Amino acid sequence: MLLSNKLKSLLRITVGVVFIVGAISKLISIDSFEIYIYSFGILKLDLAFLLARFVISLELLFGILLIVGSRSKSTIIASIVILLTFCVFIIFLIFTNNPDHCHCFGDLNISHKSSLLKNVVLIVFLYLSNKNQDKKFKNEKQIFIIFLIISLLTPLVVSPPDSLFYNENTKNVKYNDFKLEEYIKENYQFGEGKKMLCFFSPACSFCKMAAKKVSVIAQKADSTNIVNYVFAGSEVSVSKFFNETNTTVFQYSFLQPKRFLEITNGEMPLIILLEDGKVKGKYGYRDINEDEIIRFIRY
Repeated sequence: MLLSNKLKSLLRITVGVVFIVGAISKLISIDSFEIYIYSFGILKLDLAFLLARFVISLELLFGILLIVGSRSKSTIIASIVILLTFCVFIIFLIFTNNPDHCHCFGDLNISHKSSLLKNVVLIVFLYLSNKNQDKKFKNEKQIFIIFLIISLLTPLVVSPPDSLFYNENTKNVKYNDFKLEEYIKENYQFGEGKKMLCFFSPACSFCKMAAKKVSVIAQKADSTNIVNYVFAGSEVSVSKFFNETNTTVFQYSFLQPKRFLEITNGEMPLIILLEDGKVKGKYGYRDINEDEIIRFIRY
């Protein structure tokens, strides 16, 4: 009987460790995880940032509770519900032929079938580890509140959402005005009407994530014809860029790397909103403002 209880505890703790490893992995690669959530186009950018951190907090909380054994029975049931929810989500990805991995371990690329199998195994572990009686702790309610606060605050403290620190007052996007104006004059199509110029380097990871933001924003605004990518690179590298980001292939052109760096001052990505050739907005990766850009596009 003692051995059986030890085995049950081991299974429960194993699931708890997996939860915490998953949470830490997501937190380490929080930028790509929040963009993955936003890429579905359901939530606004700020809400996607918060949901990403809430998922991490949830995994941290239940990981800690499973390892400690506090409220064992209710924690196990809630953890099974969470894993079943993840299973439903992965099945949805499979049936919709979504090629992006689900980020269950951050940037570690795991196939949908492997992720689904992993969750099923964890559910079985939790089912087998279920006990008839909860482990009793002194001041259990206070301990739970402490764990809850730690779990909620950790992702917010380690990686605060961009919207908390990046706004119109803190915007510090730098580029060469003269070189940009010169480039616009040479390309008359950018001097007429509204345009969204995105200066991207195909090898830049933040440019790839910015492309995902731009793609979703353009779809929400129901206007893809004003988006223009300007790449420093070759056709081969650009094809790889679109394949890796799995985003809309907007109109694009190329610049010699030297001139590209002169315009952007070497800071990428650079996103410029133009109206009749005049700059109406400028963004780096962190301060992309969904509402501002959609208003610019629509009105």
